[in-house]
Amino acid sequence: MERAASGAAAVAGIAPGSAVAIGGEDAETLPWALVDAVREAGLTDLHVVCSGAVLLSDPVRTLLAAGGVARLTCAGDGGRVRGLPEAITVRWLPAADLNERLEAADASITAFLAPVAPDGDPSGSSQGAPAYRREEALRCDAALIRAVRVDSAGNLVLGSGPSGTEARMAKAGGLTLVQTPAMDKRRLHSAEVDVPGIHVDRVLPAHAWP
Repeated sequence: MERAASGAAAVAGIAPGSAVAIGGEDAETLPWALVDAVREAGLTDLHVVCSGAVLLSDPVRTLLAAGGVARLTCAGDGGRVRGLPEAITVRWLPAADLNERLEAADASITAFLAPVAPDGDPSGSSQGAPAYRREEALRCDAALIRAVRVDSAGNLVLGSGPSGTEARMAKAGGLTLVQTPAMDKRRLHSAEVDVPGIHVDRVLPAHAWP
């Protein structure tokens, strides 16, 4: 685990055309310093993966307006989101589907079959042969995560816990970058850890939302 001296150093290695996952549950929990650094790097043709709530935040909106994002994959239905640039291709997924695709990437599964409920029967309990759709794993070239605490080994404590979307993003990312208010001098106990340090590449100490 490397401690980055700046936002630019933290995002070094993200290439044009990369799939970049942005964690967070809302504007106050997203890794805004890392998002700003990606925008300032001038990267193009990016595929951004995030929640609909994060998509509403100012840092992500500013990133989209900069013109470097070509595709979006978002958890939600898009009901509250307005004014996205027309050049961006958007795919909305239920949060459970997004998590499942991230888990597949973490397990190095390229694709999988997901059950499809018959029309008019959300429970899928109708008689007859079950139907399936093919889903691709959502492998991210980089994941931008905000952690509440990080120790010297890179172990993370996340606000969303070990089973949240942020933890899945961290494990599915080829390059996992973490923003934290402060580094923890003591080693975290295994029971406290949401994401083990083996998944973490760089940590950027940055204060709370400015």
